[in-house]
Amino acid sequence: MMRRQRSCFVHMFNAASAALFILITCAVENIGAAEVPAVPPARHENTNVIMISLDILRPDHLGAYGYPKGTSPQIDRLAKQSVLFENSIAQSYLTPVAHMSVITGQYPRQHGMVSFEVTRDQVAKRTLPEILKYYGYETAAVASSPEFFMRYDTESGKIVNPKDIFSRSFDFYGRTMPDETGSTRVNPVAALNWLKANKDKKFFLWIESGMLHPPFSQTVPAPYKTRFDPPGYTPFYERFPIRLGRDNTDRGVPTEALFHVYRGDYYLDFEPIYHLEQRDVDFIRGRYDAGVFYTDMFIGELLNTLDALKLTGKTLVIFHSIHGESLGEHGYFFHHDVYDTEVKTALMFRFPDSNKAGVRIARQTQGIDILPTVLDYLQIPANHEAQGASMMPLINGDEAGYTGSEYAFIDRLPWWEYVLGGWHLEHQSEREAQYTPLEIGKMKDYRALLQEKIGGGQYPPQCIAIRTNQWKLILRERSALLEQISWWNFISGRKFPVAQVELFDLSRDPLEQKNVAGEHPQVVEKLKAKLLEWDENNRKNQALAKPASGPALIIPYP
Repeated sequence: MMRRQRSCFVHMFNAASAALFILITCAVENIGAAEVPAVPPARHENTNVIMISLDILRPDHLGAYGYPKGTSPQIDRLAKQSVLFENSIAQSYLTPVAHMSVITGQYPRQHGMVSFEVTRDQVAKRTLPEILKYYGYETAAVASSPEFFMRYDTESGKIVNPKDIFSRSFDFYGRTMPDETGSTRVNPVAALNWLKANKDKKFFLWIESGMLHPPFSQTVPAPYKTRFDPPGYTPFYERFPIRLGRDNTDRGVPTEALFHVYRGDYYLDFEPIYHLEQRDVDFIRGRYDAGVFYTDMFIGELLNTLDALKLTGKTLVIFHSIHGESLGEHGYFFHHDVYDTEVKTALMFRFPDSNKAGVRIARQTQGIDILPTVLDYLQIPANHEAQGASMMPLINGDEAGYTGSEYAFIDRLPWWEYVLGGWHLEHQSEREAQYTPLEIGKMKDYRALLQEKIGGGQYPPQCIAIRTNQWKLILRERSALLEQISWWNFISGRKFPVAQVELFDLSRDPLEQKNVAGEHPQVVEKLKAKLLEWDENNRKNQALAKPASGPALIIPYP
């Protein structure tokens, strides 16, 4: 009896359950789709990413940042479609160091790209292409700066590795080929061909250009090369040649000529033989601008290609300069230090739906913020190793939601002094570079000094800087050593002192011409404490570079 009652109860329960299921199903079917929205896919499912990285591009030489000379109509077009950051600061004045910070979100001493002796396993592997590859992206790169694909054996001077640390995690890693001047620093047009062949894939494409790099305008073709030259001008280095009988074919402003200029004087045989006039400075800057203009033409071609392939509406474009360039503001040309001319960068984000187009953000940000921002937009979990912060709150108008530091921190590794001793002077002298016989004779002792003081990665890390939107403090705790190894002291035959502390009021002095440390001791004290705290944290967690076994591998620079 009980068994029959239990059986009847089960049948009744099942029948009631079935009826309830039918009622619920009918009710759901009668509810409009708008009331039960489908969960949209994460942005990384259908968003391409292109990162355009321009070596030594100064933002203040672009129209979008206020430059009046018409150097950048295509980049300015991109800026109008983008969110533009007015105060983006690189972590270094050196290309490989600064860019590794961008693609890892880490300070230099954390990611480990701090020495020519580092090997692949000593540098952080968790980079932007590595992360995106994990999420199903086809990864590709086309680079034209040899720092990213070429190293030399210092014993033979031969190329020993056509790819390097930066090539990791790329399915395709392309490089530009030398033009008729012998330089690979040309517009990376092969990127356009890659786009056309892979337009139906979900991709991350890194496009890197070293076109602007000294020798300024070397690979810019006529008539663009002379577009910004002062009328009727003859270069000072042709009027006062370093070595007689050399071919004066216009291959841009020779790097060695720039290396002979300091504080307006042109030195030969350790004596000032000519003081540059304004037309000389205008010429050098004009040749830099010629590179900007010709690079801008390539950017226009890239934007048009994206439109023609119907990729614009589904591609996030990040446009940035890896670092800047000094054009005489601190007595020298090229990039040797942590002044704003060398570490302040252009930065733009163009979103697929043109959302936020035309927004300009004045708050200071850093190169280490780029990776977290890309991941945040793509709805990819944050990389816990990154030290930067997503800028998406700033982009969305929520300044309080931006968790990045109000301070930007910069390392001044004396990498270029090491290059002088380890590659530039050694091999350029052998190739009859533009140095006088007397200078070449004394280079042996100078190179020995560099090897003794900073060889084997013995870089003094105590040359550091901190920046806010108003102030910049530079601290050189080993200023005496920097004086001792100074290229300017060598080439001039004089001793130029190196200040241990420099403070600049950027609101009144954006080109950092007047050191006001003595006038604002409280500002110095506050910023120095913050800077030393950051430096101490870096020391505790820094990657340790160990000398590589076998021949030293030297990136050619310049």
